[in-house]
Amino acid sequence: MVKLFKVHKYSGLLAGALLFLLAFTGFFLDHKNWSFMYTLSFENVPESVYAHEKRLVEAYWVDPKDETRIIVGSRRGIYHKQNNNFVKTLDLQCLSLRFNGQHLFAATDDGIYILKDKVWSPFALQGEYINALSTYKGKILASLDKKELILLDASDATIFKREPVLISEDELKQDIKLSRFVRDLHYGRGLFDGLSSLLINDYAAFVLMFLSLSGYLIYYLIKTKKQAALSRKLIRLHANIFVIVATIPFVILLITGVFLDHPKLLGKFMSSATITQAILPPVYSSLEEDIWSVDLGDDIYRVGNRYGVYESSNMQSWKQVSRGFAYKMKHLEGSIYVSGMGAPNRIFKDKSWRTLPKTPHMFRDLNIIKDKKEFLSHNSKMELPKFEGASLYSILLALHDGSFFASWWVWVNDIGAILLLILAITGTLRYLRKKRLI
Repeated sequence: MVKLFKVHKYSGLLAGALLFLLAFTGFFLDHKNWSFMYTLSFENVPESVYAHEKRLVEAYWVDPKDETRIIVGSRRGIYHKQNNNFVKTLDLQCLSLRFNGQHLFAATDDGIYILKDKVWSPFALQGEYINALSTYKGKILASLDKKELILLDASDATIFKREPVLISEDELKQDIKLSRFVRDLHYGRGLFDGLSSLLINDYAAFVLMFLSLSGYLIYYLIKTKKQAALSRKLIRLHANIFVIVATIPFVILLITGVFLDHPKLLGKFMSSATITQAILPPVYSSLEEDIWSVDLGDDIYRVGNRYGVYESSNMQSWKQVSRGFAYKMKHLEGSIYVSGMGAPNRIFKDKSWRTLPKTPHMFRDLNIIKDKKEFLSHNSKMELPKFEGASLYSILLALHDGSFFASWWVWVNDIGAILLLILAITGTLRYLRKKRLI
C-alpha cells in the first residue's frame, strides 16, 4: 500500500504540470470554432508556431477575368490583395468562398456574406455557423455547423429547403481504418452524435486539470504541515467516483494521443488495421452531424462526410457514390473535385468517379491560374497574407503537439501519457482499497 502511494505521488509530481498543459490546450483545441482563438494574437513566439498559421487558410479565390484580383478566406478573416499586399476586409472566420458567375459568397461564423462593390455585406443566416458552401445556377447550398442543409435563392436569400442529413443505416454499414478511428476519438467526435463525444473530452480535460492542481497543492500542504482541514477536503475531492469514471476517457485520450504523435512510426499500421462496423460506436451508424462539404448540381445534392460522398435528389434519401473522407468539395469546369482526409483525392468527371493522383493531401480549395489548376494546401506556394503575430489557436496547437518547445518534445508527451496511465491505475487501486472493494 505504501509503495502504491509512492508510485502515485512521484508520478503525479513528475507529470502534473505537463498533464495540466495537455488538458488545458486540448480543451480549447477541441472547440476550434470559437472566434477569440483567431482574433487574439501574440508576437515573439517560436518560429514553429507560425508554421501552423498557414493551416488557418480555408479558401482562395482568383477572379477568372482578372487574375491579379485575389481574395483569401481564413479563420482570421477575409483578405483582399491590394497593391501587392493583402488587406483584411472582413473580420470573421471564413470557411469557404464560392463564385456563382455574378457574386462571390463567403461561408462565415456569422452566416453567409456577399461581396458587392468591393464590400462584404450580410446576405443570409446571420448568427449561424456556416462550414460549407456551394453555388449553382442561381442557388446556394449551405451546411449549418455540420448539422443541416439549407438551399437558398442566390438573388434574394429566400430559403427553399432546410433539412437535416439522415442517411439510412444500410448506407452506413462500413468498416473504417484504425487511423480514422483514432483521430475521431481523440478529437471528440468518435462516440456519439452531437456534443456528447466532445463533452466527454471536456469532462476529462477539466478533471485532469483539477487533479494536477489539487495534487500539487495536497503535496505542498502535507509537506509543510499546513491547513490540515483543507488538505483532507482536497484529498476527498481528489479521489472520488467522478474522478474514477474520468479514467476511461483518460486512457482513450492518452493512447490515441501517442498514436497521433508518431505518424511515421505508427502510420502504416494504423492505415492497414481495420475496425469492423459491428463494433463501432453509435456515431458511425448515424453521422447526423457530420457534413464536412457540400455540392449542388441539377437537382442533385451532395454531402461529404467521414465515410464519403453521398447524393440525393430530394435531401431525404441518400446514397453513397464515392468512398473515403470527403473533406472539401468544389465544382470547377463541369467537374467535382473532392479533397480527401486520410483518403485519396477524387474527381467526378464524365459521369464517373476516379482518384486524383499527384495532388496535395487535404487540399482546401482549387483555382485555375494561368490555365493551370492550383490547389490550396498548407504546403502550397500561392500568395497568402502575412498575418500579424501568431493566433492563440496556433500557439495552443504548438503547445499541445510539443512543437512549441522542440521537434523531439513528442517523446516528452509520450512519457506524460505513460505516467498518466500509471496515475490512473494506482489511483483507481487506492480508491478501491479505501472503499474495501478489493
